Amino acid sequence: MTYPSDLGRSISEMLATLGRAGVGGDATDQPEEAAQPLQGVGEAADGMVRVVALAGGQIESVWIDPRLMRSASESLAEEIRTATNAALADLRTALADATTTPDTTAMLEQLRELQRGAVPQLQGFIDTLSGVQERLSSGRRP
Repeated sequence: MTYPSDLGRSISEMLATLGRAGVGGDATDQPEEAAQPLQGVGEAADGMVRVVALAGGQIESVWIDPRLMRSASESLAEEIRTATNAALADLRTALADATTTPDTTAMLEQLRELQRGAVPQLQGFIDTLSGVQERLSSGRRP
């Protein structure tokens, strides 16, 4: 026989699986202020050029060490290009890591387990309520 605590545990496990899969989600799980935007960071010229790229293809910032400004413009442009490409590659990696596919097999199994436990439990509740209703309609105490 399944007890209400078992049903609650099954539901909790299913919700945890869904949460790990990134499906659904509750606004209280992560406040929007705490959520960091996905970004990629790239550097070149031994850290003298740094570029930060954001999801959506925007470049958030470009930082160049003032000492590098003395170099030839072609060389400086190449370092900026290298750092930008590195930032975009880092962003692609971050986006791939953030995009998870739900484990539908595990979710389906938990739903089946929930069904196996809930149906008999609900039938027991219905049987009990029917018995009480019969006693009340016949004038006996429940």
